[in-house]
Amino acid sequence: MISDGRQYNYADRGSVQHEDFLRNGLVNDYLAKKTNKEFYKNSISDNPNVDITFHSEEANTYVKSGTLKDDYIDISIHENRLSDIWGEETEDQIKFAVECKRIKVPNDYTQYIGDIQKFADRDFTTFRLPVEGQIAFIEKASITYLKASEEINKRLESSLSLTTNSFLSNSKISSGFTGCYSSKHTRNYGNGPVFTVSHMFFDYSKIVIN
Repeated sequence: MISDGRQYNYADRGSVQHEDFLRNGLVNDYLAKKTNKEFYKNSISDNPNVDITFHSEEANTYVKSGTLKDDYIDISIHENRLSDIWGEETEDQIKFAVECKRIKVPNDYTQYIGDIQKFADRDFTTFRLPVEGQIAFIEKASITYLKASEEINKRLESSLSLTTNSFLSNSKISSGFTGCYSSKHTRNYGNGPVFTVSHMFFDYSKIVIN
């Protein structure tokens, strides 16, 4: 996206929400493109039968106070070999869920940990991986990845409804990218299993046009 010089102008979003506009651009213009999918497949496995697909706003059902409700996953990632790996755990189709948030003003950090709260609170009716994903579209150049992680950790420390086992710490996945972080939390249902959140911070300060 950076090498392409791609930009997303909010004036072109019509009635689409700002966050969804950026999410749709990421999925439709990049993740779901055939050449990029081939790159991901080759990175995952040398097995030609491995396939990976990306979906926006896929519905998942959870229980709250005995009532079924819909949860819409911002980006759900399906990889067919995951079902083989987790076959002994469940017969459900396996998906990796990623939630997206914009970060521009202080209140956005509160919204961001709101998604971690959902991961902790929502008792899904189908199998959920012990790893969740979050993407932050950072829209101000003055907000560094480190600053974003510190602000999120500050709010996690003061949260009374979230049990954080490990606060955000940098996770190196590529020599050219420093915006990946990882944290661990406890589910607020069942026997309180621990889950990991993989956080991806993307600098959109030159990509977004207000």
